[in-house]
Amino acid sequence: MSRIHILKGFSGIEGALWVLKFYPGLPSRQEMARTATQNGYVVTNKRDYDILQVLGEWELADVEKRQFTSRGKEFYSLWEMKRDVAIDVLHGLQYSLWTEHAPDQNLASWAYQRVCNYLWEYHILPKPQDLITYIYDNREDLGVIRGDIANAFSSKSVNGAYDWMLPLSPPVFSGVGETATGRRNFTKAVFTRRSYCSAALFLMGLDWVAREAKIKFGEPVEINDMRRTQVCCFCLLEESGFDFMLNETLRRFAFLSVEQIGRLFIIINRTPKIADF
Repeated sequence: MSRIHILKGFSGIEGALWVLKFYPGLPSRQEMARTATQNGYVVTNKRDYDILQVLGEWELADVEKRQFTSRGKEFYSLWEMKRDVAIDVLHGLQYSLWTEHAPDQNLASWAYQRVCNYLWEYHILPKPQDLITYIYDNREDLGVIRGDIANAFSSKSVNGAYDWMLPLSPPVFSGVGETATGRRNFTKAVFTRRSYCSAALFLMGLDWVAREAKIKFGEPVEINDMRRTQVCCFCLLEESGFDFMLNETLRRFAFLSVEQIGRLFIIINRTPKIADF
């Protein structure tokens, strides 16, 4: 079974990207962690250096060679030039990795989707145990009964999900505190849907909806009420912001177009690339 635990990795991503850029091909994960630490970057797991695993799952890094993929190089440029957009893209990558067409793979992404969907639908930040129960109750999405999910997905997984959402801009969390040991405290935090997001993330949401519906590039995708909601949930976006974001995304990407003959259809003519963002 693939990992369902959501790794807490955002705090360590800048150091990992820096090491992959300037010290590619180091002999081990431990050496990568040591190099990041020596240069003042945060490292949360020095032995396993989990962030490399996450970057590998997103095809941004070659885990065995410990270097960027071509996609990873594109992302590093985005990270350096458009940090808010890059953070949105990380959320989109985390959300979209799991697909119902291969339900036994990338379970951490499935869990992240479910956490996002819960927050978006109920407008609240629940107790961690409530989210753990919600994840366990929804395991039928995976196509098989997985009795060990409740043990594998824990309060650390919930914090891992929040760690990836916390830096989004505009934010979805307010009132986040800090413990005496410097850890984030979400006890009094509030979740709020965003009024807008980056055009890059919105395009990723449209692309994800088309992918899950098995609609090919160049074919029209009807944007009905259900798909509007799915895109807004993907982007953690208020539903009233959909039309504005669609117009912004159309203006930004020439390979996206619309047809409206009574109903709204969008057409994505080719695979969106990180270099496009």
